[in-house]
Amino acid sequence: MADITNATDVTVAAGGLGKTVAAAIIQFNKAAVGPPLISMNPAPSGTNTVQFPVYSKLTPSSAVTEESTGTEGSEVDATAITTTAISVEVLRNHINAKVTDLAAHANGDALMVNSGRVLGNAVATKFDYDVCLLMDGFATAVGGAAISTHLGLLFDAVANLEKNDAPRPYSAILHPLQVWGSFGLTNEISNVAVVQSNAGLSQSQGVGEEIRRAGFATQLGGISIYTSPQVVSTSDQHKGGIFAQDAIGCGFLDFGGGNFIQLESERNALGAQTNIVCNAYFEIIETVDLHGVEVHTETST
Repeated sequence: MADITNATDVTVAAGGLGKTVAAAIIQFNKAAVGPPLISMNPAPSGTNTVQFPVYSKLTPSSAVTEESTGTEGSEVDATAITTTAISVEVLRNHINAKVTDLAAHANGDALMVNSGRVLGNAVATKFDYDVCLLMDGFATAVGGAAISTHLGLLFDAVANLEKNDAPRPYSAILHPLQVWGSFGLTNEISNVAVVQSNAGLSQSQGVGEEIRRAGFATQLGGISIYTSPQVVSTSDQHKGGIFAQDAIGCGFLDFGGGNFIQLESERNALGAQTNIVCNAYFEIIETVDLHGVEVHTETST
């Protein structure tokens, strides 16, 4: 089960006469990185199961018959085309908060609205967390416990994807510390190679200049670069991933326009409170293992 069940009692009263309430400061998680990068398929009406048909490759040497001279018109043996149906059951991911009337009345802020935004952000973060868990399980991996993130490592990952006929485009979800910091990809813009980097972006042009000016690059070596704090960590290491879209699939219930998050409120008059409920109906599964590569790197000493 991939459920998250949290019951939070939001009972903090703030504000009052003679006080000026500024704009709310809400600490959101960085979320919704994963959905555009993987295969998203809604469950058909009447079922909560989604199937991903995966067709096996046919190699030219074994599947293609070259006709001999003078044998045109002769029948050749049929080639079997095999498929594997990978099924995933859509599950509910849930979180709720209880806002008492006293807390809502005595709070100078839009407590109900902002509480809903916080809950929606929490389930969107859970989606990214599940995607990152699957990246950690790819059979193919580059890097290691004492390896920093550098250009050569990314190209090794691309080489593995190309070797296994993974269709482009490729996307990378890396931990922020795999991109920035002492062991991050940004070491490649240094004038001198450091921490196993190649200093391959040190020239004042192209991608190196883009990183210097903006602090990040959106494309590097044909890979779209994204970051998420949900990337799996262990000790002083992180395990991101580079993958094709068909490496990971998601089955979901579509509430309209591809939205799988449902936010509702219900009145509990007996408890003098409003229950804010957020449900997200999705489940994520690995579909083609060899179309993803785990990127395992050191991120601190």
